[in-house]
Amino acid sequence: MSLVVTVGDPARTEGKDLFLADLAPNKKRVLLTGLNQNLIPDGALLNLFVNVNDNAAGGTYTLQLSNVCATDPLGRTVPVTFGNGVITVTAQGGVVTSLQPSGVLNSGSFLPGPVAPGELITLIGSGIGPAVAQQATAIQTTLGGASVLFDGIAAPLLYAGPNQINAVVPFALSNKSSTQLQIMSRDQKIGGAGLSVAATAPAIFTLDSSGIGPGAILNQDSSVNSPANPAAKGSIVAIYATGAGQTNPPSVDGQITGATLSTPVLPVSVQIAGLDAKVVYAGAAPDLVAGGIQVNAIVPAGAPSGATVPIALTVGTTRSQSGVTLAVK
Repeated sequence: MSLVVTVGDPARTEGKDLFLADLAPNKKRVLLTGLNQNLIPDGALLNLFVNVNDNAAGGTYTLQLSNVCATDPLGRTVPVTFGNGVITVTAQGGVVTSLQPSGVLNSGSFLPGPVAPGELITLIGSGIGPAVAQQATAIQTTLGGASVLFDGIAAPLLYAGPNQINAVVPFALSNKSSTQLQIMSRDQKIGGAGLSVAATAPAIFTLDSSGIGPGAILNQDSSVNSPANPAAKGSIVAIYATGAGQTNPPSVDGQITGATLSTPVLPVSVQIAGLDAKVVYAGAAPDLVAGGIQVNAIVPAGAPSGATVPIALTVGTTRSQSGVTLAVK
């Protein structure tokens, strides 16, 4: 099997970061922490995707947790109650539905939800891609025999592996409220899910691709923003994101952005520490696939200084995920 971990909403809203380490096959170490003393409210701290191999024997397996510990805001150990999980594997014949709607994630936030035209998405499921991972060298709709269809429309693929596919939602989904996703392997359906469609689903990419923590943001001198390299107040930062929806002029699926810079048809705004930041550009990101966007905004003079200043992006009426931060001088 393989394990994929994402962060639950309670930890995101309190500014925590996720760190992972592979200790052995099927064994991960997980650390959830943050540069603050904020308490994490009740709720799901982590979401665990367990992808079972196609050749796994039927039976019941234990999902074991060990060395679970926690602290209070002062770093003192507090008791934790936990229990092991159980995974039941059953033999199936015919076409296997190997993808759940909860496994269709926004590639920026790593959260499930309605998909939007042009959104970069990550599909997590068991045996949904080729046995040998394939990285796209040019944008194409088939990788290692795997393809992804939305209402029969082939989506551009960026990566395909045994349990993960990265794709771009076709822009043709504009004005739809739902869509049927199908995963194909050499023209045979092996998985699918019914999904809701929204006009936008904005999410800011993060440096570690976890969907929380330092954002994928450049300072005005094009250097990477980080706690060691904060942005000055009054300077311009470039924020990289996805999920802005349909554009003007209309974007072409899989096209790499060149001289023509499409802009979202719906309004774009940026909030830094809750303050409106003036947007000086919002549109296609040069040299990235259509669906990735760049938003340039001015850091407000009244923004607080710090290594983990909250930043958010709103497109239309939808706001990006919680837990993304900007370092400000």
